[in-house]
Amino acid sequence: MVGLGRYTQGLWLFRPMRWLPLTILALSSILFFLFGLAMIPYAGVQGDEAIFSNCLFPNSSPWFAISVFKKKVPLMVMSYLGASKAALFSGIFAVFAPSAYSLRIPTLLLGLVTIPVFYGLLRQFLKPGPAAFGASLLSCDSSYLLTSVFDWGPVAIQHLCLLAGCLLVIQGYRRERLRWIWGGFFLFGLGLWDKALFVWMLLGLGLATAVAFPRELLRALKPKWILAAGIGFLLGSLPLVIYNIRRPLETFRGNARFSTKDFQQKLQLPRATLEGSALFGYLVEENHAVTPRRAKTITERVSLSLSDFVGERRANFYGYAFLISLLLTPALLVSRYRRPVAFTLIFLTVAWAQMLFVQNAGGGVHHVILLWPFPLLLISCAVAWMGEKFGYPNLVVSAAGLLLCVSGLLVHNHYLAQLIRNGGPGVWTDAIFPLARQLEDLSPKQIFVTDWGILDNVRLLQQGRIPIYWGSEPLMSDTPDAAQIEAARRMFATPGAVFVSYTDDRQVFGPVNGRLRKLSESFGFQRELLAVIHDGNGRPAFEIFYFRKQS
Repeated sequence: MVGLGRYTQGLWLFRPMRWLPLTILALSSILFFLFGLAMIPYAGVQGDEAIFSNCLFPNSSPWFAISVFKKKVPLMVMSYLGASKAALFSGIFAVFAPSAYSLRIPTLLLGLVTIPVFYGLLRQFLKPGPAAFGASLLSCDSSYLLTSVFDWGPVAIQHLCLLAGCLLVIQGYRRERLRWIWGGFFLFGLGLWDKALFVWMLLGLGLATAVAFPRELLRALKPKWILAAGIGFLLGSLPLVIYNIRRPLETFRGNARFSTKDFQQKLQLPRATLEGSALFGYLVEENHAVTPRRAKTITERVSLSLSDFVGERRANFYGYAFLISLLLTPALLVSRYRRPVAFTLIFLTVAWAQMLFVQNAGGGVHHVILLWPFPLLLISCAVAWMGEKFGYPNLVVSAAGLLLCVSGLLVHNHYLAQLIRNGGPGVWTDAIFPLARQLEDLSPKQIFVTDWGILDNVRLLQQGRIPIYWGSEPLMSDTPDAAQIEAARRMFATPGAVFVSYTDDRQVFGPVNGRLRKLSESFGFQRELLAVIHDGNGRPAFEIFYFRKQS
């Protein structure tokens, strides 16, 4: 009995703590998927979310394509955006018709798969408990969830390529598996083709590795390893390489410009992204702006009731955790966690510095989130260190995990509740769905959109079945030049053409509606309204109209 007592002493408390972090990871990953799934139908398809559709359907015009066996193969969507997402969805849409669900479930799954990959990466430096803690934080991170589900960055492929590439390279180095190193660098190349801004991450990885792991880097500089890495990277980024050969360095000449514009906003954005608060008012409408919708399903009633009970939870505790981790950096840098901590700090500094000083970059959540999930790696190291100092590592990790994950899940729910009540504002309006249906019912010979955020999403929802074109070029200035005036004249004179615009209070590119009216009157055309399209809250969002020549 004495021996049995020694064995069972403390078992009821401390032994379960070994399993609690993994249990939290499993549950939080399930909730990540369920919250993401629940959010899908409430926000309309946004223009950047659907921009890859210009490679998929009739009446599409990819930025750059090559001919392979007399077949047009799109390589680039924009000068810095590859057609990797288009390639993925060409297979998905061949089975499932384009919709909010077929568009967003795949990116949600990419985000979900990235969570255990992050756990695998953390396990290279941390014990199972802290590694599960860090991966759980990722699944409860609202900025990560929303940018994965709606993926207007796009970022879902970027995250998976970055983390899976790192994991394969590390394991390939440790086990001396050449094909794993090849695969890791192939994913790095694929990430660069997916979006050229991935170069920020690659530069951060390279400098961080050189400083934090110099001996390992020197040992890895074997000819066969360098060759494998080079071939893998070249194959992954080959479409981007072909594009920049055919159009010499256009990706970098057109986008790599130094600027300090919006510097103050860029400094503030990482904190809001880390806390999960940055997308309120942008992706979800605020309560004061609309008449709220009522709950209809059990999920909606539960979400709204929880939100009302706990109040507005617009920020998690991740910001505080990251600040504490930074304050602990001097101690961490002399602990056994010094190398992953040094790596993380250098990576974040180098990658973020590029966002700060590159023109038209770093000013949105979809840029800052590219740093993820490395801020969570720093928090994980700090929590693991504190657990060891207190003498109860499993207890500290589990308690911190519960506190931070619950704070994140409450922010998840507040986003969901806002979507249920208020829908999406501006370019995220769910009025895009009835607009696409209305346009197909009208079956016009030609459709011209007069503002940003209407073309690609309507084309995607209608699979290119309706002839829709960009028509706002003549409206970008109060004083259009001769070429713009001629383009406007041709639009007005197109037989059977209809036009689509936002209502005046929703215009994106400034007063384009007023400019259109002024131009039409100068050519002797009168605007005739066909339909006003409302969103799920009853707000007018779009107008469909045509122009009739005045007699």
